Amino acid sequence: MVSYFINSKTVLENFNSTDYQKKLSICLETNGFSFAVENEKNKLLAFADVACNYPETLSQVIEMIKKVFSDLGIEYMLMDEIELIVPANKHAWIPEHLFDQARLREYFSLTIPLDVKETVFYSFSEKLQAYSLFAYSDTIISAFKVAIPRIKVKSQHAKMLETPLLEKSRMKTNVEIYLRKDYFDVAVFDSKNFLISNTYRYSTADDVAYYALLLLKQFRLNQDAIEIYLSGKADRNIYACLERFFRKVTLYTGKKLEFATNDMYHLHLYQYSMLFR
Repeated sequence: MVSYFINSKTVLENFNSTDYQKKLSICLETNGFSFAVENEKNKLLAFADVACNYPETLSQVIEMIKKVFSDLGIEYMLMDEIELIVPANKHAWIPEHLFDQARLREYFSLTIPLDVKETVFYSFSEKLQAYSLFAYSDTIISAFKVAIPRIKVKSQHAKMLETPLLEKSRMKTNVEIYLRKDYFDVAVFDSKNFLISNTYRYSTADDVAYYALLLLKQFRLNQDAIEIYLSGKADRNIYACLERFFRKVTLYTGKKLEFATNDMYHLHLYQYSMLFR
């Protein structure tokens, strides 16, 4: 017996009949996952925010995943591209010439202790010519791999490179902050170059501003010239706090989308920006 709750659902009827290629993006959340289906012209065809407690066994998680998509009428086998975005708290970048698949856990041993149940996954970034490594529960990711064949798994740090912000950073510096429960991810771009991505734990809005300022000091970047792009589970307190320290703070929604139904205009896209890159 598996259970879940659809917090927000917007699905275009008969969208599977479209002639355009379709992309299914899934992002793991603290208490479930969200997903979006869009076509090659960036039209959003389906969206859902699924709240659940993941079952303990692999077979039960697989059953739950299949049931969610079946209940919503999402035929993921018809998708041309499928990706799973994992908001991991333990992440590392390894240059391609130094990467050794046999040493995955060793890369974390000196800096971040791994739990026994955590498995190290990786994906390759062509832009950086480096591997993105991250640690996460093997059960959940394995269940998605079994339930949805051909799925590509990436961490949120790798997805931050697949963003229009990188192109916007020419001759200026952009800082992207993606907020989650208790943690936030930050990426810094300067003159079209990717400088760093990292994850920090926070309790208050001041914590977010503090770590952002610390990164700028580390790279000796001009605070007055910074543009902050804020997304994820942001609230007014965090937005207002960042405005105290930075001249320009923008809620970031990802790439420009068209909507298949009027209901989709009510979605807070910045909260799910990881899906729309």
